[in-house]
Amino acid sequence: MLTDELLLAWWRLRRLSGIGNIALNDIRQNLASAHHFADQAPKQLTDASLDDLIRLGLPVTKAEQYFNDEALSAGFEALIKWCAVEHQGVLLAGIPPYPEALASLRDAPTLLWYRGDLNSLNAPMLAIVGSRGATPAALEWTRQTAASLAEAGLCIVSGLALGIDGAAHAGAVLSGQSNSTVAVMGTGPDLVYPARHRQLAQDIYHSGGLLLTEFAPGTKAQARHFPSRNRIISGLSIATLVVEAGIRSGTMITARMAADHGRDVFALPGAIANPMSKGPHQLIREGALLVESAKDILEALSLSVNSPASTSDLFDQSTDKKTVDIPPLVTLVDYTPTAVDVIAIRSEYSIAELMPQLLQLELDGWLLQVPGGYCRTT
Repeated sequence: MLTDELLLAWWRLRRLSGIGNIALNDIRQNLASAHHFADQAPKQLTDASLDDLIRLGLPVTKAEQYFNDEALSAGFEALIKWCAVEHQGVLLAGIPPYPEALASLRDAPTLLWYRGDLNSLNAPMLAIVGSRGATPAALEWTRQTAASLAEAGLCIVSGLALGIDGAAHAGAVLSGQSNSTVAVMGTGPDLVYPARHRQLAQDIYHSGGLLLTEFAPGTKAQARHFPSRNRIISGLSIATLVVEAGIRSGTMITARMAADHGRDVFALPGAIANPMSKGPHQLIREGALLVESAKDILEALSLSVNSPASTSDLFDQSTDKKTVDIPPLVTLVDYTPTAVDVIAIRSEYSIAELMPQLLQLELDGWLLQVPGGYCRTT
């Protein structure tokens, strides 16, 4: 059980300069193992003496500071008040409901702050990550796929960033399922970055999702926070799906973290001309599973679904367009924005002849109208 006294002990230890998550996890694991081998060993950090902390692996100067420096307790009372509000609080590694999959990482965050419904942590979790500058077609595919996967019982994990992250969260929320998405943040749980996603964060919270972060309340966004956030995204998840990503992007780092953690990596192939396809294609060359639909993902994970009806709909929508011929006009439209006059030149139609056909193809789901023209959706 996480008491205020135990939380204060880890809060003080965590604030020691030069003591990172790996060192903190070593101490946590040494505490657990020492108690098994010696009856007099401390059960918890609150029971540890100066000598105990040194034996557990803390340098002498840091152990002395831990006991003597009152500044390490600064801000703790405000945090306790913050945690007293319903549906928000803090988790300590090693104590349920802190996720076991995440706690197993060598550099797992010792403390996790949250807002929302902790039941979101009980579902199998799939990370969906990708470019902030994703194509409209990729964003739409992500929204639809995330919604279908949430309906099938998966909890969608992402980083609340612009682009693919936001589309993944939005799709999960639109599924109407409670506990459908977890947003891992690079700020404190009371702040939202980017500001454009404040409403999305509220939607996640009110739909029964979860906002999760290793940064204490009041912590503002900093560039160095986001790479460390990525390990939580992959560490929570049984698999990571990459939709669009540059070859040297944070998304690729997240995917490789997932592989290093022994988790599955899925990649959506894209148009050759799209530079954001290079990341997924490289992952596929490295052994990631190529997926094209929610059905592919569910089959790869060998997961059953909550509702036979939703399963049927999900599987049908992923194959419908593959069982019919693609209209010739669709083949003249790129996966990136294609201007109407470019389509007119390629098709040899006048603008007046072309527009009704484009409208019908959009209504049929083949095209998506975007700033700058139209994109193919399949």
